[in-house]
Amino acid sequence: MRGATKVLSLGSAEWNNAVCKSLPRGHKGGFVSVESYWKLCALPEFVSVDVAVVHRTFANEDLRHAAEYIRRRWPLARILLLGWKADSLEAPLYDDRESGGISPRELVRLIEASVTAQGRIGRDVKPVPGSVCA
Repeated sequence: MRGATKVLSLGSAEWNNAVCKSLPRGHKGGFVSVESYWKLCALPEFVSVDVAVVHRTFANEDLRHAAEYIRRRWPLARILLLGWKADSLEAPLYDDRESGGISPRELVRLIEASVTAQGRIGRDVKPVPGSVCA
């Protein structure tokens, strides 16, 4: 995965930390995570996102609101749902869905495939200040 791909992870702190640790060494600056819809809305204006990964540990009642918010704020971002049932969200609100369990390392490959399909790997954007693995 090229360092210019910006990844937003939505889910539990444990899941977000596992994803961050699975990313290639030079990619950590392009990763930001949130555990709630309110923290998603509170992200600074300068944050850019290429791929948003919504894990099943994210609050079910906030799923629709988060997907709609991501679509409005980052209209070109790919939204990947992990571990959600097929009827959890309508297709226009997400791009890819993996219904079974997936390891963080498998997720990195899924992100690469998704971004490659969109043709946006290597987009030159600055690292997100303060985005460091916990």
